[in-house]
Amino acid sequence: MLDSCLKYLCERMNQSINATFELSDNLIVVACPSNNNKEDVNSNENKVLIFISGIEKDPFSKNSNRGAYPTQQKTAMTSKPLYLAISVVVAANFTATNYSDGLKILSHLLAFCNRNPLFTRQNSPDLPEFVEQIGLEMETLSEGELSHMWSMLGSNYLPSCVYQVRIVIPDSDTLLRQAGQLNLVKSNLVKEDK
Repeated sequence: MLDSCLKYLCERMNQSINATFELSDNLIVVACPSNNNKEDVNSNENKVLIFISGIEKDPFSKNSNRGAYPTQQKTAMTSKPLYLAISVVVAANFTATNYSDGLKILSHLLAFCNRNPLFTRQNSPDLPEFVEQIGLEMETLSEGELSHMWSMLGSNYLPSCVYQVRIVIPDSDTLLRQAGQLNLVKSNLVKEDK
């Protein structure tokens, strides 16, 4: 679900950038800024990176506990919605010779997020399957918070903005049934026998 949300935002941003600057290649990728694999370090140069820097329960969500609703003498259990607040960083990872192009792209993305603060089924019927809505709100971080974030990520500062992305998942139980491939090259994940 988290990956679907970031991929969705990435696709929408790429559509806007590609149309405005008449590009054929996508400049925006879902990727973290630091990479331990030295072979792939340059693969994200001259790109805009989108990644998660924090996840928490949405503090402004409705208090919706698991509830029972009586239907004629029987009880129907409902799964409570999942309300998340995710800190998403949009960072321009451009080389010194392309630095001003990175700033142009980042400026465009600021305007894009300002024009599109809320994605719902009504205005975005192509939202990921388990997501009811995605809301974007720009955060202001102090210099100390920025410094802490970039050092925690193990990366040098990149021109960036941070958005509080609020996601509503109407039925959190469906996430437990979500299927899909993992792209792990090597995995030490072992299924426990009970």
